[in-house]
Amino acid sequence: MLGIHERMRFDVDATDTGTSAAEAFALGHGVCQDFAHIFCAAARHLDVPARYVSGYLYRPEHPERESGHAWAEAFVRDLGWIGFDPANDICPTDTHVRLAVGLDYLGAAPVRGARYGGFEESLEVRVRVAKAGRGGR
Repeated sequence: MLGIHERMRFDVDATDTGTSAAEAFALGHGVCQDFAHIFCAAARHLDVPARYVSGYLYRPEHPERESGHAWAEAFVRDLGWIGFDPANDICPTDTHVRLAVGLDYLGAAPVRGARYGGFEESLEVRVRVAKAGRGGR
């Protein structure tokens, strides 16, 4: 995780959902999705099972989010599945809100479907993540 975080620079304009881990790594920059894909590819190359996780990251200073977040998990013998967030160089905590797990972005896409008709479309997402209160509130 540290090696990826040191080698890669976070850049929202560098890649898109079709960029492979190898392409993002060669570019040296990308988004959290790229960091997670690169982590999974590196772990699998070392024969360590890894999976991609999509979700959100709660930041009290920025409760409204325009995009999701991605991180990875690797299976560590005697411990089980351990999370790694190479884009932030941390292990996930209770501030990481998991939506889906898969082999890659396609397998864990938070929104997926098909649309017929028309040629122009756009999707705008705004999510507000808040810490739950005590006692079921």
